[in-house]
This record gives sequence, C-alpha cells and structure tokens, in this order.
Amino acid sequence: MTVDKNTIRGYLDELHISTRIDDDGDMVIVQSADDDFAHDVVIFVIVSNNRLSYAAGAPDYKPAGDPLFLANRHNCRRNLPTAVVRDGNVRMECSFLLDEEVSKAYIVENCIKMVLGSIWRGYVELEKD
Repeated sequence: MTVDKNTIRGYLDELHISTRIDDDGDMVIVQSADDDFAHDVVIFVIVSNNRLSYAAGAPDYKPAGDPLFLANRHNCRRNLPTAVVRDGNVRMECSFLLDEEVSKAYIVENCIKMVLGSIWRGYVELEKD
C-alpha cells in the first residue's frame, strides 16, 4: 500500500479529526488549549514518499525554563515525539517511514492516534519535574 496525503486525511476524517490544508499542501491539525495546557498546539502533517511526519508547535507558548534543557529532559523521558528547539521554541517532531506493507489499523493506532496524543502530552508535561 502506498501511503499518501489522501489516505492519511481519510483516516483522520474517520477519526473525526479535522484538518485544513496549508499553503504548502500539508495538513494542519489544531489541538485546542484546555485546563491541562493553556496554549493551542498546531500540528503539521506531512506525507511524502511513504513518509508520514509530524512537526508541532505551540505558537504562543514560552516555557518558564531553558528550552534546550526542557527538550533534552523530555527526550530522556520519552521516545515519542522528539522535542527539538527551533528559533528558541520547543517543537515536537515525529516521523515514520511506511515503505513496507503495514495495515490500516497499524497506521491508525501507532502512527496517528498514539502520536497525536503523545504530542499533546509532551507539551502538558514539558515543564513538570
């Protein structure tokens, strides 16, 4: 099975996860602020050459601590997603190469649902000791 943008967007639609398309043609998901994390998390979903990638940021979020320290601590605690510092901001990134035959269930459970939840939890827990 070839993984393309339409396939992934269809899976997201089935999960009732709304997306929009940005100027580069990538899908965008917004996880809205709540009591756990007071900032929206914007997730870019990029699909190219059987690679499913996520790049997330919280545009209005400025961590209270050193972003590099927080990202490194996050990466020591968790395998997914990877926290990186870009332009002084903590971003969450994750990527899957899906060039082998995998099931729809694998993609939905491991490459979509788990990742989206992990990105949110990554921001929620970033500053926690």
